[in-house]
Amino acid sequence: MFGDAMKSISIIFTALLGLAVSTTINADEIWDSTKGKVVYELDIGPTAIWSYRTEDYVGLIHLVGLAGIHTNRGSYEGYWVQNDSIKECLTQRPTQNGETTSHWGRFHIRFIDKDFPSRWEAHWGYCNDELEEATWEGKPTS
Repeated sequence: MFGDAMKSISIIFTALLGLAVSTTINADEIWDSTKGKVVYELDIGPTAIWSYRTEDYVGLIHLVGLAGIHTNRGSYEGYWVQNDSIKECLTQRPTQNGETTSHWGRFHIRFIDKDFPSRWEAHWGYCNDELEEATWEGKPTS
């Protein structure tokens, strides 16, 4: 029982330490999207980390090169990760909590407006497959 409590405290401490060394993001980086709410959570080095909740899934989007960019945003490549999806990949990608998942895919986003806050449109694929034709669109909540 004591070991379980110490393990829980260790996990919480590690998560808080990770947040402490990450760059804080404006809370107004939230979008209503065609798949649900999307939130700009934090920056880790050059990578922006977004979270999303769709009707069926909860996941993260990693966008390399977007961290710290608030104006003149263009197009960015990255990947999404989830605990489950309709396709399982043969390889794994890291999740935010240090674990890995085989449910991931490529993600391409283009910001529509040059000023903050901006609308965006994105395309995604499963694993390293071609991007889906459907467009995922987001508009700022404020």
